[in-house]
Amino acid sequence: MQGSGLCSAVKEIQHRVKSMKIKEVFQPIGIIILGIFLLHVEAKGSESLACEGNEFIEIVTPDDTMNDTICVASFKAIQFLAQYDLHPKRTITIEIVERAIDSNGYVAFGSYNRQTDIIQLMSYAAIISANQSPQMYEQPFDVEHYQGAIAHEITHAVFHHNSRNIEDQLTNATQEYLAHSTQLGVLATDRRNTIIAASDVGSWESGDSISEVYMGLNPTGFAVKSYLHLTNLQDPEPFIKLLLHNNWFYISVP
Repeated sequence: MQGSGLCSAVKEIQHRVKSMKIKEVFQPIGIIILGIFLLHVEAKGSESLACEGNEFIEIVTPDDTMNDTICVASFKAIQFLAQYDLHPKRTITIEIVERAIDSNGYVAFGSYNRQTDIIQLMSYAAIISANQSPQMYEQPFDVEHYQGAIAHEITHAVFHHNSRNIEDQLTNATQEYLAHSTQLGVLATDRRNTIIAASDVGSWESGDSISEVYMGLNPTGFAVKSYLHLTNLQDPEPFIKLLLHNNWFYISVP
C-alpha cells in the first residue's frame, strides 16, 4: 500500500466517522493497522538495497552478508559486457533465496525471468549447505565462483535488454555463449587460466555449431570455447549482432 493510498483511506474513515457507530469505525481502522503491520513485517523479512554507483542493480535479500560480493560481481559483469557495447537498459532485481531453484526441471544456483527482470539467486550459504561438495567448472565452489554465477545471470538480463524480443526462442545456446564467457571473464586471471588449461579445448572455429547439446555434454568445455572465441574476435560487433538476433536450434560460427 503506498503512502497516498493510506492517507486517502484514513480521510475516508474520518469523513464517515460522524455518521457511524464506534464499533463500525473500529473495524476498518483495525484492518488498516493490520495492513501496516504486515507490510512492516514483510519489509523486515526482506530488504531492498541498491549497489552504490550502480543504478541498474537492486538486491532483495533477508541477509545482507554477501551484498558487497553481489555488487562487485554485478559491476564486473556490466563492465565486461560494456566492451561489446552491451548495457543494461533498466533495473535488474536480484532476489536472494534460501532454497534450491528449479530451472526447467533441474536444480540451478540462479535463474533469470525475462518477463519480470528478476534474477533469483541462491545465497552462498544455501548453496554450500544444500550440496555435498558443490562444484563449478570442475573446481570446488567458493566465493570466487559465486561471483561468476552472479555475473552469469546478469548477462542473461543484459542479453534480453539488448536483443530483439523473441518470445519462443528455439535455443538458449546464444545466451549461454555470452553468459559463460562473462562468467569466466570476471574470475581472477589465475583462476581462469587454470580452468582453461585443465579443460583441454580450444576456441570455437569457423563452421562449428554452438549448441545446447555440446553444453550439456561438456559445460566447462563450452564455457572455455566461448570465452576464448569471444575475447579473440578482432571485430566482435557482427558476431554480437548474430547472437542477439539468432532464433535457431544452434548458431553456426562464421
